[in-house]
Amino acid sequence: MGARECGIAACGTSSRVAARAAASMAAAILALSFSCSTAPKPAEAVFDTKNKAAEFAKLGDQYMAEGRFAAALGYYEEALSAGSSVDDLGGIAASRVSMGRAYAAAGQPEDARREYVAALEYALMAGSAAGQSAAKAGIGELEYAEGRIGAALGLFEEAAALASAAEDGGKARAVALHDRAVAKSALGDAAGARADLAEAESINRRAKRWAELASNRYVTASILASEGDLELALTAAKDALEADKKGENSRGIVSDLAACARLSARLGRGEDAWGYWRRSFESGLAVDDEAAVRGALAALVGLSDGLGKAAEGRRYAAMLASLDEAAQAKDAAD
Repeated sequence: MGARECGIAACGTSSRVAARAAASMAAAILALSFSCSTAPKPAEAVFDTKNKAAEFAKLGDQYMAEGRFAAALGYYEEALSAGSSVDDLGGIAASRVSMGRAYAAAGQPEDARREYVAALEYALMAGSAAGQSAAKAGIGELEYAEGRIGAALGLFEEAAALASAAEDGGKARAVALHDRAVAKSALGDAAGARADLAEAESINRRAKRWAELASNRYVTASILASEGDLELALTAAKDALEADKKGENSRGIVSDLAACARLSARLGRGEDAWGYWRRSFESGLAVDDEAAVRGALAALVGLSDGLGKAAEGRRYAAMLASLDEAAQAKDAAD
């Protein structure tokens, strides 16, 4: 679940996909019309195609981590095309789950739901417990985002049960447990949420899935903070930061630093908060995260007088004003 935007359709991806699909279909019809060969692909070629699909999916994951959702979707579509060419049902299901994640991250829930439903159908045909679990978790995340927490929790329960039979090193179960924890927390079951997160964290730590591990710890920090246990929450946030740094998850690092800053401020540690906000500001600039940059600048301005940093505060206030002016100019141009 998104813990931590380019509109894909607006970027022209859908039209490119449609054009490419039409061209591919025309080529296929011509091939069927004029070719007499019905020889199947050699096993080596099928294996190579599956490897190619996996490489496309890996590239898509890299772009997702960078927040470049349209580019990620393009690679997931290439993975889907490769998998479809050899009727790899499990691979098709996995590609469609990934496409659903890209659409959801880009703010296109209807497209995301379509892909998740298709992924579930293919996972059922493939008999893939991992694929079914991932698809149900994805649909559950959409339900959660639309405020249907009870329905989301039910889907996460199903996803967790399915994942128990998956032979994927616990990856699907860790995702389902994380999602279930978020839903449990929203419904007031903090203890149950922490238990799910602890199991998910154990799975991800063993597999060295650093970004996922960081997300587990980030949500744990949020739950602890809501319960007023600020010291433990800060420790969990620092642990999240450590994991994201190991995985070089730049966008996660920005969020972790902001969490450490807020918790430090609540604990009355102004200098620590200032340091974390400065780092969050610099990291946000590096990944072009305007919302994070704005949040860090506003916090630094608010802290500056109390810490005897009036000059720095004025400089950050000027930067914030410049961002506002640029946004107003863009709105006027639009």
